[in-house]
Amino acid sequence: MMKNWIRNFRKTVLPNGLLGRFFLIILLPLIIVQFSLGLFFYNRHWETVSHRLARDIYGEIQLIANVIDNSNLTQDELNKFIRRARRDLLLDISWRPKATVPTKQKRRFVDMSQDLTSELQNLQFPYQITTSTDGQQRISIQLNEGVLEVIVARKRFFTSTVWIFFLWMLLSSIIWFGVALIFMKNQLRAIIRLAHAAEAFGIGKNVDNFKPEGATEVRHAGAAFLMMKNRLQRYLTERTAMLAGVSHDLRTPLTRLKLQLSMLPQDETTRAMDQDVTDMENMLNGYLTFARGDGREESKEIVLKPFMTNLVDKFKKTNHQIDLIVQNDVHVIARPSDLSRAIGNLIANAGRYATKTWVKVKKQQDQVQIIVDDNGPGIPKHKRKDVFKPFVRLEESRNPSTGGVGLGLTIARDILLSHGGDITLDSSPQKGLRVIVTLPLYTPSK
Repeated sequence: MMKNWIRNFRKTVLPNGLLGRFFLIILLPLIIVQFSLGLFFYNRHWETVSHRLARDIYGEIQLIANVIDNSNLTQDELNKFIRRARRDLLLDISWRPKATVPTKQKRRFVDMSQDLTSELQNLQFPYQITTSTDGQQRISIQLNEGVLEVIVARKRFFTSTVWIFFLWMLLSSIIWFGVALIFMKNQLRAIIRLAHAAEAFGIGKNVDNFKPEGATEVRHAGAAFLMMKNRLQRYLTERTAMLAGVSHDLRTPLTRLKLQLSMLPQDETTRAMDQDVTDMENMLNGYLTFARGDGREESKEIVLKPFMTNLVDKFKKTNHQIDLIVQNDVHVIARPSDLSRAIGNLIANAGRYATKTWVKVKKQQDQVQIIVDDNGPGIPKHKRKDVFKPFVRLEESRNPSTGGVGLGLTIARDILLSHGGDITLDSSPQKGLRVIVTLPLYTPSK
């Protein structure tokens, strides 16, 4: 249960891309570190700086109260002392002779530093605190000759270093995150180029301009990809050369046999022998076509509507009933001759065993679907995988008198896989077989 929850959490919440996961790896420690620093700063700040500010304010107020209450100052001396205290201590001080502080009114502590409140409790005179709407604290102190009023501005018991600290945390985080983002994008660029090169090579494109770059591990992966590419290309070249030799060596005796049979008297035996030689030649041609599926043709952009229209028209000339529906503005990158051979094999296969074929081409997210339906006998579900094997013909479900050597679907799938696509079989709504071809969708740059 817990494992399923963790798996679902990873799929639904955590980002799938490497860049998104990198953001998560950077952001989580960054948030934890900054949050820890913030808590530590606040604890130390209110225990030291704020406490000292409150103690300074308390000491200034106590000193002013003692001077006024214990000194026999004249009115002029008192006024001069108050003006000097206002200027030097940044306190708004006023003196009200003969006044008293109301004792029934409760003290109000609103939005005030707790350290300042605690320190003022040490005053040696009765006092009362009220708070104005702008956060200023009015402290009324009862002295022998009157009331001393001190208005403390908010900035006296709150320091601006809090905002400076948070601003520094924010700016440092942005700088840290920006530098890490630039560095990670440079690393991801090499990985993305490697992925694009592998994808292009998988669909038969030329990737000669690819060079390994980036971190050591990425360069190692790029070098391994180039080694794999060179080995595959060398293998395909050697295989093609070998098959060309085999083709020449086998065609020569077959040609001699056909010539010798043509010179013999024509009877039932010679005609049977001639048919066997023709079947051997067809099988050889089919095998060579399958083995040379890599092709030498260059891939290019293909607009499927005219491409499919021309292909279907060729089959219509042989009295093959085909309905074609093609969505507009559908493009793929492919080798035209190979793609024509693959789709043509599917259409020909449907026409061989059915009376009518339906072909539909449409976009499906980032893919192209080419659907070929027929009203033939179909293929049982448990045997659909076998039809992609070379030289396999399901004669119990298909007409055994038809031609072919069992390579039509094999060649088609081999070509489609080399283009980054695939082919699957399903039951058709027309009571026959449905063949679904998928190819990568190409979006032309405007």
